[in-house]
Amino acid sequence: DRIDTHAFILRAMMEITPQDKRRHGLVQWLMLNKKLNHWKSTRATAESIYSLVHYMKSEGQLGKEERLSVDIGNTLKKDFVFKPHEYTGGKQQFVVKDKDITPDMATIKLDNKSKSLMFASATWHFSTEKPPANAQGDFFRVTRQFFKRSQVNKKWTLQPLAQGATIKVGDQLEVQLTLSSKHNAEYVHLRAPRGAGFEPMETESGYRWQGGTGFYQEIRDSGMNYFFDALRKGQYQFKYSLRATTSGKFKVASAQVQSVYAPEFNAYSRGDRLSIR
Repeated sequence: DRIDTHAFILRAMMEITPQDKRRHGLVQWLMLNKKLNHWKSTRATAESIYSLVHYMKSEGQLGKEERLSVDIGNTLKKDFVFKPHEYTGGKQQFVVKDKDITPDMATIKLDNKSKSLMFASATWHFSTEKPPANAQGDFFRVTRQFFKRSQVNKKWTLQPLAQGATIKVGDQLEVQLTLSSKHNAEYVHLRAPRGAGFEPMETESGYRWQGGTGFYQEIRDSGMNYFFDALRKGQYQFKYSLRATTSGKFKVASAQVQSVYAPEFNAYSRGDRLSIR
């Protein structure tokens, strides 16, 4: 079990060379793995907790009050206090609603005033008629590219389509999605919306192997869904085909990737516009 082995190495390091600089990275990896994966055995869980407590004791972090200061924009400030012998509840959050949001709140500063490792996230929930102009993401990243499929000398060729390109009814398109992850993750959902004037060339959902990983591909009226039980660190490419069926000008919403049980880890591609005549 790689989690069991990792925790054992951490504990061994704390016994042999307790000041080894790599100890902090080992702890961070173990905690991040817990957020994005599930530990598959009670032994791995017990070994991990024992190693983490051993690390915290060595670093002088046990039984200490922890504080986190959050500055949102120029005016709002929130202090979180975690006392060692008091449970303060699961939802430790600060919410700013609708009309209270100002442009300066795009800048958020987090200050960990204690020795221990902390995880924090900031999330915007919004809707807009204007599709995103660029892909956004850090831990995950997803990009999307449209190609027109044409036959030249009895061979299929791909022609890249620019933003706002015009195609004809009956034309075939290939959509290529490039997904990357900086860490191994489990239970990840990738959603690729489809423009209203297009129909999929495939009709059957099912398990697939493509781009070096396995997943369940679900074909719906609104677009394509990919469900990953396990997504290893690296970069993957997926592709599927569409046919233009209805004339008009269509918006295609961003492709989005998100960890199912840690939704703060997410990313989206740019939005697209395509015309059919």
